Amino acid sequence: MGWSFEICERSRKDYLERITGPGHFGPGYTPLESRVVGNHVWQLVRIEAANRTFITLDLIAKERNGGWGYKGMSEDMGPYYYDCPLALLDKASEPINESAAAWRIGVREFHAKKSCKRKPVAGLVIQSGSHQYKLIEPCAPRKGWRVIHTETGVTYRMPAAQLSRALSCK
Repeated sequence: MGWSFEICERSRKDYLERITGPGHFGPGYTPLESRVVGNHVWQLVRIEAANRTFITLDLIAKERNGGWGYKGMSEDMGPYYYDCPLALLDKASEPINESAAAWRIGVREFHAKKSCKRKPVAGLVIQSGSHQYKLIEPCAPRKGWRVIHTETGVTYRMPAAQLSRALSCK
């Protein structure tokens, strides 16, 4: 399924209000709660006829001409995005198929990894490969940290991606 774009001048806030409102879904579907994570709009939706709830995701993007668009999918499609808030996941009914069940496991694993990741602070000693480094200070935003090799005393800039891997749970 592709993207749906509107040709209008609408703010992001107005667009979010529209796609999280009751008119976004067809008859018989009621949005109960929504959370926005970056450009991911997660919603808990109730199917009135079946009296069950499930999770949907709308990816949103701004078009060059000023309009906003979305690409909608539901959990049974097994979206490759796992930042769905656990509060919504905990309120949903049982998964409708194996794809939805596997996706929910992926969401829980994503949050488990995210919660155990250490935060970089000056003085922290980290392991990267077979070497140890002590964090000195952050470089410009998203540029990593200045580090000192604990054995040689040589100072380096450790890129943010490398630092992130070193701080993550093993």
